[in-house]
Amino acid sequence: MIEGTNIMSRIWYGNRPIESISDIKKNILNAKTEKEVLLNVIELFKAGDFSQKQLLIQLMNHTNDEQILNLCIRIFCSIATHEDIRNSNNLTFLALASEYAVDTFSSAAITSLSMEVIPYLLVLLEEWDEITDTSMIIRDSIDFYINYQDIIGEEASIDEIGEFYLNQTKDCDMEKYYCYQSPAFPGDLTKKLFERVIRAANHEEPLKMELIPSLLSIWTGEKVPADYHTIICNDNYKDFVTYIDTISKRSWERGQKYFYGFKL
Repeated sequence: MIEGTNIMSRIWYGNRPIESISDIKKNILNAKTEKEVLLNVIELFKAGDFSQKQLLIQLMNHTNDEQILNLCIRIFCSIATHEDIRNSNNLTFLALASEYAVDTFSSAAITSLSMEVIPYLLVLLEEWDEITDTSMIIRDSIDFYINYQDIIGEEASIDEIGEFYLNQTKDCDMEKYYCYQSPAFPGDLTKKLFERVIRAANHEEPLKMELIPSLLSIWTGEKVPADYHTIICNDNYKDFVTYIDTISKRSWERGQKYFYGFKL
């Protein structure tokens, strides 16, 4: 089983479980702490069983432990469907969320890949716009989906962003999942990753990528063979070639969302 509540200091949720689904479910039933419940629920998700999603949501909305909440939010965004996000009852914790929880939700919102998250972000922005760091996180997450900053400016008002979002929805298929304003597709991200790897390898520089390796690792269940600080050189360059080749041989649908290789 994965260890520690600070799992998201890593780029993914750890390797696929060795235990069977039935054994993991027994672990959940026998769990004595919120931490044990959560870590085993994550193991279940990684095995492709999402039957305990409501247990995750219940824990997310009722825990008093900020570290548990932090991880609940992140895993929820990774496995949530459009329908899960549309249901405001799934996100009641936001009503009384601390700045820490708001920051976590706002930064994790981009991993949901769902435009349905933007109305929540707009409500949070209205409440937290005067808190500079939090406001920036919220605004950047909205921009990830609709690229409003390049068109109406970084200092656009909440009303202006909201109107821009509504106009964008007219041109988008809201049933698809989006990454960088385009329907999500692992091949698009492996291309960006490889372009960066080539540049970094030429100068033996650190990878200096965070979001794309994290998304690819979580979508595919195969960890990108480096982290942000890994120096890229001839010795590890081929690891990326092998990784991308492995990913490209699998079947992916553009605009769909995956968790550890399982379509949600």
